Amino acid sequence: MSEFGRRFIAFISRHDEATAYRTQWPAHDFQFASFTSGIPDTVAINAHRPDHMVQTFLELHAARPFCGVLNRKEKCVIPAALLASALKLPELIRDPQLARDKYRMRLAMNTATDGPRCLLLQTRLDAESVPHNFFPAVLKPRFGFNSRGVCLVNNQAELLTHYDSQHPTYAALQRQDGTCADFVVEELILGSEHTIDSFVADGVPVLHLLSDKRPMQGPWFVETGDNIPSSLNADMQERLCDCSARTIRSLEIRNGWTHTEVRVSDRGAVPIECAARMGGGYFENLIRAAWNIDRMDWLIRLFSKTALPTFTQPPRPVCGRRFVVYGPPRSRNLKNAQQLFSSPNIQLIWPAETCHINRVLSGPPAEFSNTLFEFMAVGSDPASVMSLAEQTLESAVVSEEPA
Repeated sequence: MSEFGRRFIAFISRHDEATAYRTQWPAHDFQFASFTSGIPDTVAINAHRPDHMVQTFLELHAARPFCGVLNRKEKCVIPAALLASALKLPELIRDPQLARDKYRMRLAMNTATDGPRCLLLQTRLDAESVPHNFFPAVLKPRFGFNSRGVCLVNNQAELLTHYDSQHPTYAALQRQDGTCADFVVEELILGSEHTIDSFVADGVPVLHLLSDKRPMQGPWFVETGDNIPSSLNADMQERLCDCSARTIRSLEIRNGWTHTEVRVSDRGAVPIECAARMGGGYFENLIRAAWNIDRMDWLIRLFSKTALPTFTQPPRPVCGRRFVVYGPPRSRNLKNAQQLFSSPNIQLIWPAETCHINRVLSGPPAEFSNTLFEFMAVGSDPASVMSLAEQTLESAVVSEEPA
């Protein structure tokens, strides 16, 4: 570690993430933590033994002090916040449960905005008791992630059908963060959906990055695309930034990136959810391409007490897209992958190589990790970039064979 280097705790899921940290920031030193066991030089954490995790890092901190906790993962929001607090490092969020518990999150957000009603479903009897005037509504796991199990329900019969289907499936999942299998049901807010990625320093949002979400296909709320820059007018964009700021304050998020989903409705700008972490998936690529911002570098600079990079507007037009599948498990292969990604304006994000767009995959309601591939389109004109992204999706030739 150089004399200017700093030491950080970084939460990871895979060994290659550790390599990426060390490669991109060789001047700094990282102690990795993970729910995944067997990763070299990594402290394995157990949600049921937070005291053991804290004690381990207190000893490491006493030997060589850390200056911050870095996290990209939804499931690691709570342990990351606990460590930051226990080690008296820059605080991430006052009550980390607020950022994971979608029921408590809604109650907190509704203190700052005119949000939808929300009911907690801990048993089937709770689902049977939802009043008929509550619909249409959205059913989702209380501690959900990756849009898993999130669906539209138009009446109580649909609610019970989807609850009976999704609850046992979700309850059977291995949830490494130790969260329960409760569900919530929330009134549906109609309107266009947008995302605000905000950067917070000492409780104050200092940056808001807006994007428009591609409409999702019901009844499943599976995200399929995002567009930058936002097509909203300047006044509405300002309202969305204000909505994000009020949401961040209501959840008492203190430092780091947030990822807030907002709907523009007849109630105005209404927050749907707010994650106390940076947006996942292709958002890393989109934000870097649009604004030339390295989000982890900003976080490292914040905790190192180093000046943040100069930020300039407007963003470069960029669109992210996911090719998602539905139905039972099938072997799916993108037959024209080489042709689709031959243009420099179309960049494959995931998987890293076209030869890997060939695997067994299923879709909702059985499986929600249903993305075959992700890509982004770039260019100089928003309309043409969006058109290019849609043409790429429509031109994809995917063969399907029984699994």
